[in-house]
Amino acid sequence: MKRKRLNTILLVLLLLILLPALMYTGYELSRLSESESELSQLYEQQLDAVLFSINQYAWDITGSWMNMVEQELSGSGDVILTGFPDDRGSPDFLSEFLQSTPSVHAVLLFDSTGSLLRELPSPMDTRPRFECGIQLSDSLRGNDAMRARLLRLHAGQYQKIEPVQLSSDSGSSMLALVATVRSGSGRTLLVALCIDSEFFINLVLGPKFHEIAGDSFLLFCVDTRDNRIVLATTATSGKLHLSQSRSLWLFPHYEFGIRLKDRTLQDVAEERFRENSILFLSVDLLLVIAALFVYRNLRREVELAQLKSDFVSNVSHELKTPLALIRMYAETLEMNRISSEEKKREYYSIIVQETERLTRLINNVLTFSRIEAGRKEYRFAETDINRVVGDVMSMYRFHLEHRGYAAEVQTATELPRIQADEEAVAEALLNLLDNAMKYSGDTKEIRLATGTENDMVFIAVRDRGIGIAAEHQKHIFEKFYRVSDGLVHTAKGSGLGLSLVSHIMNAHGGKVELKSEPGEGSCFRLYFPCDYKS
Repeated sequence: MKRKRLNTILLVLLLLILLPALMYTGYELSRLSESESELSQLYEQQLDAVLFSINQYAWDITGSWMNMVEQELSGSGDVILTGFPDDRGSPDFLSEFLQSTPSVHAVLLFDSTGSLLRELPSPMDTRPRFECGIQLSDSLRGNDAMRARLLRLHAGQYQKIEPVQLSSDSGSSMLALVATVRSGSGRTLLVALCIDSEFFINLVLGPKFHEIAGDSFLLFCVDTRDNRIVLATTATSGKLHLSQSRSLWLFPHYEFGIRLKDRTLQDVAEERFRENSILFLSVDLLLVIAALFVYRNLRREVELAQLKSDFVSNVSHELKTPLALIRMYAETLEMNRISSEEKKREYYSIIVQETERLTRLINNVLTFSRIEAGRKEYRFAETDINRVVGDVMSMYRFHLEHRGYAAEVQTATELPRIQADEEAVAEALLNLLDNAMKYSGDTKEIRLATGTENDMVFIAVRDRGIGIAAEHQKHIFEKFYRVSDGLVHTAKGSGLGLSLVSHIMNAHGGKVELKSEPGEGSCFRLYFPCDYKS
């Protein structure tokens, strides 16, 4: 119950640390998602601004072309209007403009009613001619609203360009840009620039696309009528995933778009969110691992403190019992209350036994203290294990028989000698015998045996006592550990004996093994290597 309450307290303390961290992570992840959404919106607005600038650039270019044509007309008077519509006219007129703008197929002049006055094709144009003048004239005469709007804006000193889509027999996409201009004689005319759409996109907008795209973006233009890529700043294949796209103001059948070169904006936002999420979750995982590590160590330290407290209590009891017996029997003898010599010898024997018991307990505590301080030293010498077992049993047999134990010793013949500290081996063996006595229960049988196995010499101590459950067997060699159930709990002890046995065997390069079943007894084996060198 005490351990359960301790674990609960530690868990509550750890949760008080972890819960705020986990809640903060959740809050930051939600904030991160909102921030990524806001950044995406800002980024989309910036891309919109880029696309707007391209449209504005195209509009400004065509506007400058109209200004150039108007300047030519204003300087030529009405000479240019003297020919028939199919007259090629003077080759010098607008020749510089037409040569510098290969995307312009022809310049067309109309009167205010939309009647064609003159068609000036580009002298550099090798494309097949088509009747763009007649086609556009029919369109203008049939659109009074457009002509009235252009003339009204022109009267207000504002130049407006109207796009008119033309059909071409050659398959080219032709667009006429119509605006009002004033000739040199002051006459108001309608001027149209017949533009090849794809020439304009590649020759005029292409350099602008590459300038904007740089190394980070992909800019492209698609003919929406057949989804054909007309222009792309980087070679691409397959379906284009657009971050942003817009229609060209001048050429509504064409759509141009922008995105990051290797990935979309959505990919970037998702990657950033994923990376930041992994970072936050990694930090949380480290916190959880650290918390579990702290919890485990705190629990171990608290349990160790409890074990030390129990150890002090147990040692006090272990010291108190023999001291009380020694004092009682010594006072009885001192006051000459015992007249029988046989009874006196019995009392003297009990005093000696309890003194030996005190000595073993104090030796265990002192040995443990030296081990903990790193000052324990072993004196290795050639040792006969059978002799050590015989000496221990000679010293301990009376104690066993006095308490009603039947002890059997079976030693192997021709046992090889080993390098060992006789005193330490005897101390380990005494601790095992002492445990065998404590936990034998009603079956007071103890058996000692020596032998060899796998090139190792062993000492076996077996009892027919209460045994040790499997869940406790891996812990009983830990310092201060004592099983807390049944007879094991009622039998007093310091919790140091088996810990000292394990340390002594490790110092000898050997090991201690346990085989035990509850109710069937236990068998401890001390294994010593034959060729161990300290």
